[in-house]
Amino acid sequence: MNKKLITLAIAAAMVAPLAAAAETTLYGRLDTALVYGDDDTKGASGSGNTDSAWDIDTGTTRIGVKGSEDLGNGLSAIFQAEWEFTSSEHANSSGSLGSGLETRLAYGGLSGGFGTVAIGRQWTPYYGAVNKTDIFNNPGGSRVTASEIGNIANANGNSLGPSRVGNALAYVTPNFNGFVGKLALVIDRGIGQLESDGVDAYNPSLQYDNGPISIGASALEWDGDVAGVNDVWGVAGSYNFGMFKLIAQYEDRDETQVLSGPGPDDGADEWSVAAEANFGNNTIRALYSNVDYDKGNARNEMDVWAVGFQHNFSARTRVYAEYAANNVDNRSGSDVDMDQFSLGLRHDF
Repeated sequence: MNKKLITLAIAAAMVAPLAAAAETTLYGRLDTALVYGDDDTKGASGSGNTDSAWDIDTGTTRIGVKGSEDLGNGLSAIFQAEWEFTSSEHANSSGSLGSGLETRLAYGGLSGGFGTVAIGRQWTPYYGAVNKTDIFNNPGGSRVTASEIGNIANANGNSLGPSRVGNALAYVTPNFNGFVGKLALVIDRGIGQLESDGVDAYNPSLQYDNGPISIGASALEWDGDVAGVNDVWGVAGSYNFGMFKLIAQYEDRDETQVLSGPGPDDGADEWSVAAEANFGNNTIRALYSNVDYDKGNARNEMDVWAVGFQHNFSARTRVYAEYAANNVDNRSGSDVDMDQFSLGLRHDF
């Protein structure tokens, strides 16, 4: 009898850590596409097809862990850590784009009847409320730096606001009949040192989701003493008719803040319309966006066109064919037309 009790005790001791970790989920995505890109520069010296070739490129490939722990009395601890990586190239330590893991999300928090408080690198309230036209698989677009965004035809290259931000302290309210408020504070000594000794940016948002209607508004306001950043605000909405969904958004970005003297006039405004139609396991998408840059920016205007077809083999596996075109009108006359066709496979796990 004692031996049986000892055996049961040992088994329980081994299972207990597994039970404690039962709320932790490993998840990820492999998204890789065969891509044909054509960048055509007009009006510049040596104009012509500067880059027209086939490639295999990484889409939204990522891996992460997330979970929660029940602390009792309706309180839970939550966490999420997520990294993106290339699924088309060999990762190395050279520091170049697409080498190794790059942090997307890394935060912990507490959730209860009061709402949710989290700290770390998180999705911005701005992205969730305003960037509703981010509906394409967008291969090759997720790992493009700000300096390289003009060198790829990107279906979501129109958005003016940030999608994720580090050094963030965020609060999300409970859901009040479809209304949810969010507030993120960016507190980054690396940005604000010698310029701001407190909160460097405020990002509130308000969303309303009820049945087929989804509406959002948000603003990202930087401390007036922090140089080299842009304030931005936007509104967006969508309506789901059942088989058909219509989406629209508008954004306005102010010029960069400077500490003294005239600042660069690099503000812009953007508007987009997009639509999705579902037919069984198939989805058709279309998007048009226009970005009008303020005087003083090297660019004058950018038009973004995109169409796509997606077939879902299951809830986790899909194939897609997408075409995106970015037509950039530069003030110097060196206009750029960028086109990209993608044929990809995505699996979520």
